[in-house]
Amino acid sequence: MSNERNVLAEPPEKSDDLRVAKPPKSATGFPSITKAIGYALDQMGPLRATQSLLAANQMDGFDCPSCAWPDPEGRRHTAEFCENGAKAIASEATTKRVTAEFFRKWSVSELSKAI
Repeated sequence: MSNERNVLAEPPEKSDDLRVAKPPKSATGFPSITKAIGYALDQMGPLRATQSLLAANQMDGFDCPSCAWPDPEGRRHTAEFCENGAKAIASEATTKRVTAEFFRKWSVSELSKAI
């Protein structure tokens, strides 16, 4: 019994413009900051977003739910999280809820077919 698949394999593209440079001190910028804050505000509201993001990865706070980086031993930045971290925190601490009314209106079977 043959189990052939149409598999295409190609060598990696060659690039002549690669360069080695010192890594930046920060992996963020204003677009990343505004996107992260906007997402947090939408999911948590201003007070909860501020409290949650300021506590992320702090000595007396909590560890980011999406971060695998070790926490620094000494002084930490006020914003000790990345854009993905802010999104994960907002997702975990969202104030949005699905109520019992939603499930009275929609069965699990109907929801499974919605995609």
